[in-house]
Amino acid sequence: MAVSVRVRIAPSPTGFAHLGTASTALYNVLFARKKGGTFVLRIDDTDAERNRPEYEALIYESLHWLGLDWDEGPDKDGPYNPYRQSERLDLYREQAARLITEGKAYRCYCTPEELDAERKQAQQEKRPYKYSRRCLTTPPSDRSVFAVRFKVPGGEVHFTDMIRGEMKFDADLIGDFIIMKSDAVPTYQFASPVDDAVMKITHVIRGEEHLSNTPYQLMLVDALGYERPQAYAHMPLILAQDGSKMSKRKHTEMNLALYREQGYLPEALVNYLALLGWNPGTSQEIFTFDELVQAFSFERVQHAGARFDWEKLNWINGEYIRMLSDDQLKDRLRPFVPQLDEETLRRAVPPLRTRMHKLAQAVDYLDYLWTDPPTPTLDAETAHRVRSAIETLRDTTWEPEAIEAALEKAVAESGVGKGKFYTPLRDVITGKKVSLPIHYTLALLPKDVALLRLQRAVD
Repeated sequence: MAVSVRVRIAPSPTGFAHLGTASTALYNVLFARKKGGTFVLRIDDTDAERNRPEYEALIYESLHWLGLDWDEGPDKDGPYNPYRQSERLDLYREQAARLITEGKAYRCYCTPEELDAERKQAQQEKRPYKYSRRCLTTPPSDRSVFAVRFKVPGGEVHFTDMIRGEMKFDADLIGDFIIMKSDAVPTYQFASPVDDAVMKITHVIRGEEHLSNTPYQLMLVDALGYERPQAYAHMPLILAQDGSKMSKRKHTEMNLALYREQGYLPEALVNYLALLGWNPGTSQEIFTFDELVQAFSFERVQHAGARFDWEKLNWINGEYIRMLSDDQLKDRLRPFVPQLDEETLRRAVPPLRTRMHKLAQAVDYLDYLWTDPPTPTLDAETAHRVRSAIETLRDTTWEPEAIEAALEKAVAESGVGKGKFYTPLRDVITGKKVSLPIHYTLALLPKDVALLRLQRAVD
């Protein structure tokens, strides 16, 4: 009987929810859904100093917004509760004690100063640093504070990576590493593989930065006698546009809240993230979530880092905006323009649809409806054309089509082109040189307000 696929993400609640978490979650969800498996959300919250409940809440909120819902997690019941590492400390301590009893780990009483001296000695001798094992061979008898080190067995560690193929690491280059700190809290290298084993995770799908952690974790899994995950997949790094590694401190685009605030549709961002490091082998670029599930495979995930491309994200988001119905787009726009009544917003949707690549741009196009712009100074020739527009519009039915026809007649009579005729009208009405088409720009304002602004500019 085939083992049911179980995958997980294990973010730490130490800051804002970021793009890397979303990307990793997406690939885990796609694989789980394609295989009819289970997607687990585990919270790696053993860093007591930096963890915050509000950051954990942001993880939930961001993944829900993207539609990347989990089957088991801290907020849901599941067969492997609890799903927060801070609530599983007794398990890690028991496993560490077992390793010590079996001679596979040992207490290390070395002070930070002693370890620093060892590292400096290795530097002076121009050799890679490995812990000396002094506490394994001659532990001090007068100390009580200790960490726990894993006794690295040496040899080679082999595993299968679904993206990179067969991987091999020389464990003889790895020194005995700490698995429990002196405060009896586990390190990431220990807690993560223990949880993966106990929670029966079959495939570990995570970022490329964790590739070098895998031999450490597999040696621990083997030492504890657990079954290894069937395979690993280390996804390519997300790079900045200049090719540098994305950083939460340097790159604002790492913050998932940014996309929501600027009006990127969650389904568009999911579509873009799927293509950031993976390609379907066809020319298709717009995918529903179900289409992504069907098309996704690790064979088509690239090895090299994937550069973040704002232009492509904006194009994809614009395509999604244009696929929405008028009512759907109106509802999506509502949080961005709360100043507008329902009917005005409904009438603004058609001209906005083809001009936005993100919903927040609606504010730039529509803020003249609730903000009275400063009156520009017009030269005599321009003022004459504005007056002719006023006369033309005074008796015009206040609908876009009628306004457009009336203005085109005024343009023809003026002897100048549309650009020269319309630009000052935009400036007077909106305070900007760029607006929605002038007939929509005017029609969205009450007629008396529009005519008043025009008249004020020529008085």
